[in-house]
Amino acid sequence: MTKNQSILKTVFTRSSVRGLTVLSAVLSVVVFGFGCAEESPKKVPRQTLKVERVKDTGGNKVTFNRAVDILFVIDDSGSMGEHQNNLATNVQKFTQAILGNQILDFHIGVVTSNMDSKPWDPQPGSAWKGELWGLTKFVTKTTPNGASILEQNLQPGVNGSGTEMFFTPVEAALTPPLVGGVNKGFYRPDAYLAVIFLTDADDQSSRSATDFYRFLLNLKAGDPTKIITYGVNIPSSDNICERSGESEPRKLEAFYALAKTQVLGLCDPDYGTKLGELGDDLARRVGSVLYLSRPPQPDTIQVTFGTQTIPKDPKKGWIFDPARNALIFGDEIDLLPEPDGTLVEVDFTAAEYD
Repeated sequence: MTKNQSILKTVFTRSSVRGLTVLSAVLSVVVFGFGCAEESPKKVPRQTLKVERVKDTGGNKVTFNRAVDILFVIDDSGSMGEHQNNLATNVQKFTQAILGNQILDFHIGVVTSNMDSKPWDPQPGSAWKGELWGLTKFVTKTTPNGASILEQNLQPGVNGSGTEMFFTPVEAALTPPLVGGVNKGFYRPDAYLAVIFLTDADDQSSRSATDFYRFLLNLKAGDPTKIITYGVNIPSSDNICERSGESEPRKLEAFYALAKTQVLGLCDPDYGTKLGELGDDLARRVGSVLYLSRPPQPDTIQVTFGTQTIPKDPKKGWIFDPARNALIFGDEIDLLPEPDGTLVEVDFTAAEYD
């Protein structure tokens, strides 16, 4: 009898299809023959060299994706001036963890609750009906003076409609014609989507909480893990903070229950600290865990980000968690900027068994 053993080497190349980076695999097989043995050998493990590249694959369920589109939905009615200022003053606490996680690829934009009347005293960059607010429509890691621009965008003023809507502006912002028009480039179908509501009122649109949640799910092919939501409002249990009108946030709270939303009280005395905790949570959920497709030999793992090597270090790099078959990234990774779309890639040797 003759036993054949094969050495498989997978080499990945990069190509572009409709603007998306795709990793293609070319498989080469070298077969070596061995002489007959007097008895059939027992099954023994053998090592097969395999290079694993982990990246988002578009419509398929992904194992890791460091891209997140963050959309603030800001109430711009007459009662919101102080609350907008408070958000802008503390927004750096929210973005600290996001900016500190250097493998995160973020877009941050702002829409307002105004869906039924053009702003009567428009500012430069004014927008309504789901258009992204500001002269710079959204901020990325490479946006010059991005922190200052974001602080300005988070203060759209108080000249919007008194009929506050939160579900329909998001739908308008993320669907045609706006998604391919004035909002072009903000929304990425393969990215996580984080939606953050800031208001002292309830949603007054015609959409139900269930319909809006289904809309978000449909955007992400039914995957609820790709949707992250936060509410900064006045909970119905709060009888001290002054609401706009008499309406309690029943529709918003119904949505919060469906989407498992974390909520921060608009008048909480530790508002800034809690806002920072929301940012920490977002950075953790999007950019801290990379699941591998196969169990690796731990001493062969190499992780790169563009031209840079990410070291094995619990804070400044990564560690391997065999229980989850995943890499856990630290919160003090220090990397140089790379071009948009740069991938985190993992190479390792895996063992196969006959």
